[in-house]
Amino acid sequence: DEWLVLTSMTTLQKIDLANMTVKGVNDLLSDALHLSPRITNPLSSVLHHKAGGGNPFFLGKLMGSLKEQGLIYVDLSYPKWAWHLNKIADLKISEDVLAILIGEMKRLPSDLQLGLIVASCIGSSMKHSIIDILSADMETNMRDILQQITEKGFMNNVDGAIVFSHDKIQQAAYEMIPEERKSENHMRFGLAICANAMSGSEEDDELFFTAVNQMNIAGPGVLGDNQSQKDIIASLNLKAGRRSVSFSDYTSAFKLFKAGISFLSADSWCSQYELSVDLYDAASEAACVLNERQTAAVYAEKLIRNAKSFSDKLNCLYCTAKALRQAELLQQSMECTFDTLRNLGEELPRELGDSQLEIEMEVMNTILQKTSDEDILNMEETQGKRT
Repeated sequence: DEWLVLTSMTTLQKIDLANMTVKGVNDLLSDALHLSPRITNPLSSVLHHKAGGGNPFFLGKLMGSLKEQGLIYVDLSYPKWAWHLNKIADLKISEDVLAILIGEMKRLPSDLQLGLIVASCIGSSMKHSIIDILSADMETNMRDILQQITEKGFMNNVDGAIVFSHDKIQQAAYEMIPEERKSENHMRFGLAICANAMSGSEEDDELFFTAVNQMNIAGPGVLGDNQSQKDIIASLNLKAGRRSVSFSDYTSAFKLFKAGISFLSADSWCSQYELSVDLYDAASEAACVLNERQTAAVYAEKLIRNAKSFSDKLNCLYCTAKALRQAELLQQSMECTFDTLRNLGEELPRELGDSQLEIEMEVMNTILQKTSDEDILNMEETQGKRT
């Protein structure tokens, strides 16, 4: 008790422990087992490798597990500590570490196990804002639970977030969830976070992306026949993807558009026509920007085949022509472009001797000369697809 009082009156400094060297592990084993460093050196080399390159947390858990399994034991004939080196060396690293961690976690109280499971679903870290949202949704004090987990070394408090001490710990916590519950958890957490992210006057981008990511991990299957909810999530993916495009993150945008399409029904071209057009159009364009020509063509072809009007096809036709040009298929790109322009009422090719063409080119040249670069950059994107 006196020690706790003194601790509360003292400023504590967190010390991050880096991975130990083989020599450091050997010094630790030699001291702990009261044996010469020369004797413990073979064991140290094996444990250093199996403990993730000398991770202090894994090393402590591994040594405790090996003692429980009788692979490190007291040889009463001398007496001294001894071990079965070959059996320890034969243990599979990943399975052994996960087994140790899962076993350790299953010995925790049920509320701490729940905290680890929830955190593992969210990812390698969980911000306090998300912790508070899930606390309200689950009607439990997640902050207090996660604080107890950090005290046991499984997680750390870092800059306003709770972070897993190692990716293997997150993996072990996630492995504790029954397979059929994983998707349910992701969907529940995603819906709870999404409702909070969109409830204020200004949306929280970070919460919004976290929510959509959780729902995408869950996938459409967990919603069963609830197509109306699937359509809502598809539209949320469209919104998130467009926001990613505004950040020039086309890789994330394409993944979001693709996920959105997965939530659409088989008859979406009838039941959700506008949403289908927008998602396929956006997916094709994002794939084109990423230079994924064949992927862009797949989405474009689906849209062109199902579009009800030429204007709905227009952007995909432009992306198709652009993708062909990027692939240096110039003749095909030109034919695609000319065909599109003919459908827009333009007679091509127009010869340079065409007086009307020369007038139009002169007018456009005058307009551009009078327009500054800044004005051009600040122009709003037109809503007319034919422009």
